[in-house]
Amino acid sequence: MFQVSCAACNASFEYNVDDYIHLCPFCSSGFILDLEEGAKDIIGDHFIVPNRMDREQVEGIFYDWITNRYHRPDKVKNEFQILGSYGISLPYWVISVEAHTFWSGHSQKANHYRGQGNEYGARFLKEENRFSRRYRWSVLARKSPKEHWGLERLHHPKEDVLVDWDGFPLDETLGIVKGAGSASVYDARQMFKFDHANGLTISGVQVKESSAISRAKDQIQEYHRRIAKTKVGTLYEHRTEIEIVGIHLVHLPFWVVRYSFAPKSAFRFLTTARERRLLVQGHSLAVLEAELPLSSADKVMTNLVVCGSLAVLSLGLALFVHPLFFLVTIVFSGVCVLSAWKIFGREKSDSDVGRGADLQEPAA
Repeated sequence: MFQVSCAACNASFEYNVDDYIHLCPFCSSGFILDLEEGAKDIIGDHFIVPNRMDREQVEGIFYDWITNRYHRPDKVKNEFQILGSYGISLPYWVISVEAHTFWSGHSQKANHYRGQGNEYGARFLKEENRFSRRYRWSVLARKSPKEHWGLERLHHPKEDVLVDWDGFPLDETLGIVKGAGSASVYDARQMFKFDHANGLTISGVQVKESSAISRAKDQIQEYHRRIAKTKVGTLYEHRTEIEIVGIHLVHLPFWVVRYSFAPKSAFRFLTTARERRLLVQGHSLAVLEAELPLSSADKVMTNLVVCGSLAVLSLGLALFVHPLFFLVTIVFSGVCVLSAWKIFGREKSDSDVGRGADLQEPAA
């Protein structure tokens, strides 16, 4: 490790060469170190959202969450086991943005009247419009969003669009703080001090502002393009102008819970115990992401076994009772074939992960 003296209090401490901003553990100041010239530039707009939970509270949130979703609440303590949990305070560049998008395209007419002509263009209507949005767009100031589980796609847009980016609008994503009206997590920020982490490990800042702004612009451009595609049948043109209003650094608290599911019923023969995870926001207490106890493969396997048994039973009835049961056998056999194809011929889908607005409720 390397030693550096703080630009504010002059205390010496070890630092990581991968960090872009160095955080003094004594006075909580952050500064940028120019290794070639030795210059130090103190940053001023650095905030932290306090962590409001400990490990016991986080585990309580998990049991409340799973109890409200499991069909046998009285069996939760016996069939679900917490394997571990940890908290982390992660740095995000929060970029205040105004984005204005113009789009144009064609949509097929709902009604086509006689006399309008039969040429191809007569059945379509040209449409164009514009929309504007403001964001506090957040970009993780770490080199990899996969460093901790659940951070790859925190953005859950209200529109029916596919999300494949790691940035998100902070006010819409991390839940509403319970007992604070409609206040968001951002409103709870304070000037950065290590004490506000309340025991969580604070991750260093590895990404520069310029890189974060570039990523945010790309993500917002793509987000608005996909929104525009939902407004028209065929999108021909779109232009998004993005104005950066400001940028500052905010550390946000998160907790990851690891748990396993081992049913005590006959279903235990149809599923295997495996580790699953839950991501909780450390200030709003909202469940942001969760791997569901039963995956789609588990459900399909159950369907395969049940329908296979019924197919065998109906075949016996067809041979010894009435030939019409052969039709029932064919139906159940078809379901078995489709179930087997889904298990062995398709990849695991996102339905195995619970996400969206329904998971963003504060803990009771």
